[in-house]
Amino acid sequence: MSEVPYSYTVSIESSFDPSHAQFLHEGISGFSPERAIPIQCFKVFGEISAEDGFTLKNSGYNVFNKDMDATRKFSPPCSNTTIYEFYNGKSALFLLYFVPTKPGYCKHIGRFIFDAAPQKRNLWFELLPKYLQTGLKHLSSYKLSDQDISMLDFRPISELTDNKTWQKSYFMPSLADVGIVTFRKWLDEFAGGKPEWQGIKETPFLELNDEQLYDRWHRHTKHCPSCRQSLILIDKIKDFCQNFTAVLAILALFLIAINLSVKIILLPVLLSILSLICSYKLDSIRQGFLTSIPKTGLPVVKLY
Repeated sequence: MSEVPYSYTVSIESSFDPSHAQFLHEGISGFSPERAIPIQCFKVFGEISAEDGFTLKNSGYNVFNKDMDATRKFSPPCSNTTIYEFYNGKSALFLLYFVPTKPGYCKHIGRFIFDAAPQKRNLWFELLPKYLQTGLKHLSSYKLSDQDISMLDFRPISELTDNKTWQKSYFMPSLADVGIVTFRKWLDEFAGGKPEWQGIKETPFLELNDEQLYDRWHRHTKHCPSCRQSLILIDKIKDFCQNFTAVLAILALFLIAINLSVKIILLPVLLSILSLICSYKLDSIRQGFLTSIPKTGLPVVKLY
């Protein structure tokens, strides 16, 4: 689950636009512009209604899934369930929920289930506490959402400042645009064109700086028990490493003062260096639970 700084409308549009993955998410799961192919089939399957939403079927969009059939089911008001069925009999299921929380913000809840061969077990990783395993897995998923935020944050600004309808704002001549067009038509016909806020006054959308855009604490960590527990554990180990480093440094100075051999002095010195490196590494991991902005170097989120 993650609360992102772009709207419900843009969030759902993105889930009905499979072609964008090859370009925006280059470097993840084999996505690359060089591997993109045109979608050959994208159409509405059955009726469109207020209660049942709509169902779409589309063909593949890259060289790896060109023989795939995808079924995308929009269940009002906020669910998109997508099933990928591959020529080799395997399948993948994407359960996505988009809950508008306030103007310009949306809570994403997702689960991904893949029919794949069992992965090789990492016994060292499995020795970690369950909550830390979950927290580290969550950390590994931020690259994709950072890429989405880098692009999607700008569309709500454009929509609100230009004050145009989507038909005039968007240029969608491609077969790959059928999903977005169908969702927008459903939204116009059955849902008033956008969420209706109760007791909340919509204000002009303010452009966010990088620190606000790529904030992970408010987006996810503070809501996630596993990530919060992971932070607490990392802080405890980091504090121990720092204290241990200080004790070893004092011990090394004492051993030098009493003129012991270099071999004996070398042991606390090496241990203190390892403890210091461990503390530094833990601090970098800790930073990842709070923000996508790097702790050192230029304050820029590196994207593919």
